[in-house]
Amino acid sequence: MKPLTIFRILSFILIPIAAFFALLDIFMLINALVNPAFLLIVFMVACFVIYTFASLRFLTQHIDTGRPSKPSLKDWIKVNAYISLFIGTMILMNSITILASSDSSLRQIAGQMLETQPNVPVSLTPEFFIKAMKIAAYFMLFMGIILVYHIFLNFRLLKLYAHLFGKQEE
Repeated sequence: MKPLTIFRILSFILIPIAAFFALLDIFMLINALVNPAFLLIVFMVACFVIYTFASLRFLTQHIDTGRPSKPSLKDWIKVNAYISLFIGTMILMNSITILASSDSSLRQIAGQMLETQPNVPVSLTPEFFIKAMKIAAYFMLFMGIILVYHIFLNFRLLKLYAHLFGKQEE
């Protein structure tokens, strides 16, 4: 399969995930106004969203049509790709750590987390929490692999279609 076809498929897989994270980021921004420690997380999630939609714009409006683009689009893609690459590798590492952990260690973590929460519903048992953690870890592993591979393909396509960005002013 051609790299451009794979890039197109991965882009359209990342779009709904990025849209969900954009909504999540809005709610996190509201929380970050109360707790400024969340601002870094809000910034990183926003970079992932910007990267995804800037890459889609590069694909649909410039690669597909062959129309030239402003050099600033390339800058937007590159800067946000570096931060998204960091996010992707962190997601991969955390997902692999959760999936490689034994059930007893996950049960201990789940028990500690449930003890710190007041008014925990009876239906939220450590076994349910472990199952939910593993499902989330599989999804995040899938997303992390797609994101990291998409970024590497995007850098390759930025070099291949460098002529679409014209000459940057020096």
